[in-house]
Amino acid sequence: MWQAMAEACSEETIHSRFRFLVRHPTHKMASRFCFIDYDREMAIVAEMEEGGQRKMIGVGRLVAEPDHDTAEYAVMVADPWQGQGLGTLLTDYCAEIALSWGLKRIVAETDWNNKRMLTTFRHHGFEVTKRSEGIVYVERTLAAAESPVV
Repeated sequence: MWQAMAEACSEETIHSRFRFLVRHPTHKMASRFCFIDYDREMAIVAEMEEGGQRKMIGVGRLVAEPDHDTAEYAVMVADPWQGQGLGTLLTDYCAEIALSWGLKRIVAETDWNNKRMLTTFRHHGFEVTKRSEGIVYVERTLAAAESPVV
């Protein structure tokens, strides 16, 4: 399902998520993103049923540092479902998980041209700073007073 989702994405979406072009996602690449270390990683998958077939349409990932102080966040939504709030839902849910893990910060990187994701990050309290060669670094400090809904 991950491979089919990636194939439903435009070159722009793939580049925004991975910063390189994947013309044909391989089983090896899918395995890397589908098998996770549950002590430090979490993937939240959005799927739907279409014509009796399950279809993955988006995924949000958290990968915590070994000290469980900070986690890197990434999200990808297949093109047909972009602009409908799915990235926001995945971001909200992953932030709740980060809180439940007791993390202090969430960090992420995206392409400077990825305006939708930058808007989502800003809406969720991430601070945005420009880095080298068109890469943007975002960071959100999690307050201990925030209560997880998870």
